[in-house]
Amino acid sequence: MEHLYVIIDEIFDGDIDALEQRDNWRNMIAEYSAAMQILRKRSEYTDNDIEQFQYLIDNFFEKYVKETGCEGITNYIHMLASAHIKHYMVIHRNLYKYSQQGWESLNSKYKQVFFRHTQRGGNYGIATEESERTYIQSIMKAFQREMLWISGDAELHFYNASFNQ
Repeated sequence: MEHLYVIIDEIFDGDIDALEQRDNWRNMIAEYSAAMQILRKRSEYTDNDIEQFQYLIDNFFEKYVKETGCEGITNYIHMLASAHIKHYMVIHRNLYKYSQQGWESLNSKYKQVFFRHTQRGGNYGIATEESERTYIQSIMKAFQREMLWISGDAELHFYNASFNQ
């Protein structure tokens, strides 16, 4: 977000009549950036953080709608402006812990399984019909193993199995 100022300045470069509009966009981006810094905090939000976040978003939204009209309102902008995100901030006190990075990591792992540990559909021989080939079986097996370990069920199974013998 810090580099959007360069783009904004380039868009309005040389247009003396648009200096006010350029400044509006610069202020709008500054408020949005400040709000996102609060939202991305790794520590627990204070009540003041949450109120400051929504104050900045409300200011941003008011300017944004003046500049873009209702056509510029995306689902994400709606969630911010309607205080849905604020609601989650109040309930969970930190949203960083719910980021999608864990799922991205799993996606990367399954891509590796597919490209390194399968034949991408397999070479089952010349007599094998295309409908009999499995493109996803290896990935689903890896997914099942991962979910068993993440959920703790695999560890519980091995822990209980060692005492039952």
